[in-house]
Amino acid sequence: MQINIHFSGGKRSDFGNHDFERVLAGSLERFERRLKSAHLYITDVNGPKGGIDKHCRCVLHLRRMSPIVIQDQDASMNALLYRVANRASYALTQKVDRRNKRKRERVREYLMEPVSD
Repeated sequence: MQINIHFSGGKRSDFGNHDFERVLAGSLERFERRLKSAHLYITDVNGPKGGIDKHCRCVLHLRRMSPIVIQDQDASMNALLYRVANRASYALTQKVDRRNKRKRERVREYLMEPVSD
C-alpha cells in the first residue's frame, strides 16, 4: 500500500511533528492487500490565525471497489489525524463486510436453486 501526504496552506513543519504515515498505516494495515493507495490531504484553512482551521481529507483507493473519501476539520492536528484514521478504518471495514455479505448471499442463492434434469 502506498501512502501519499499532501500539504497546502503551509509547510509540513507548520503542521507539527506528527508521524502521519505511521498513524494512517497502523489504522489500515489489516486491509493492506485490498488497498492500492491512500492519499491524505492536509490544509491549514486560516493560516496562523488559529481556530478550527485544519482540514483533512483521506482518499482510499481500493482494488476492485470504488474509492472511500473521509473529511474532517479540527483545531488540533493530533485529534484530527487520529479521528480521520479511525474513521477510515471503520469505513473500510463496513465496505468490506458489505461486499462479503453480498458474495455469501449470491453463493447461497446459487446453492438453493432447484436442479433441473
